[in-house]
Amino acid sequence: MPHAHPSSRRTFIGRLGAAALASAATPLFAQGKWPDKPIKLVVPFAAGVSPDVVARIISEPLGRALGQPIVIDNRAGAAGIIGAEAAARSPGDGYTLFMTVNSIMAINPNVYTSLPYDTFRDFAPVTQIAFVPYVLVTGPNQPDKSLKDLLARARAKAESIEYGSLGVGSGPHVVMEMMNNMAGVHMVHVPYKGSPIADVMAGQVPLAFEPATTAIPLIKGGKLRALAVTSRKRNPSLPDVPAVDELLPGYDGDGWQGFYVPAATPKDIVARFNTEVVKILGQQDVRNKLAELGLQPVGNSVEEFAKVTRGDFDKWGKIARANKIRIDS
Repeated sequence: MPHAHPSSRRTFIGRLGAAALASAATPLFAQGKWPDKPIKLVVPFAAGVSPDVVARIISEPLGRALGQPIVIDNRAGAAGIIGAEAAARSPGDGYTLFMTVNSIMAINPNVYTSLPYDTFRDFAPVTQIAFVPYVLVTGPNQPDKSLKDLLARARAKAESIEYGSLGVGSGPHVVMEMMNNMAGVHMVHVPYKGSPIADVMAGQVPLAFEPATTAIPLIKGGKLRALAVTSRKRNPSLPDVPAVDELLPGYDGDGWQGFYVPAATPKDIVARFNTEVVKILGQQDVRNKLAELGLQPVGNSVEEFAKVTRGDFDKWGKIARANKIRIDS
């Protein structure tokens, strides 16, 4: 029997190798069909509040872009801890997204003695959705017409002024303490279980930092007076209201909303989420909707958002320690 020519044998082996590679690649190729089922978007707040509204604004076009519906899973309660734990314990298979805010990722870990999640171990950042400015508000019948007036009054008599917040260690609590520290004043904290804003309007408590989303309509309706905003620059919706930074240079107390995924999520899926969400945040209609809510759209890279998370974590850690803000948990 004649021997096969060496070159034809090599070709045959080459074909065998290619076939083996092709069969080995099949499972990998099957994974390439992601997503092939609906994606869950965990929102650690009740339906109707700002992060939930924003999640719904983004989820519809994101579902269209990925070819699968995005299903909102509201897990409200315990300062966002219930939702964060649910997201942290979800498999990192590309079918869980987490819509969260800076208080859950950067403040809670510095305030609670123990938490069922770890910002850096359990999550991978996708992109920052928007900045959430706070507005320092007072009731229309209160004496302070400006932040300058308020700080002068607070300096004249220590602990003579109270302020309300969403609770110990909440965003409005730590942003107020940062302002007090920088101004060298001490105001008395009155923690609420929910928003103190009804009591501020009624004059029961004189002051609070309120998210722009809810503050702006009340300011425009004459129910509240705005003294300052926490952003570095003035808010386009409140052009006459100064930034705290104008009086206390370097002050920056904005909150933010952003998307993360469970830490084990493959990097290529994280990159795809980032690409699509950033594209959506670039659309004018989406930007307009966020601006109407008093938010400033962002849409940054995974690396930039990782840096923001780390920077905020360190910043609020310092404020929590300096003001002995702790919650036994």
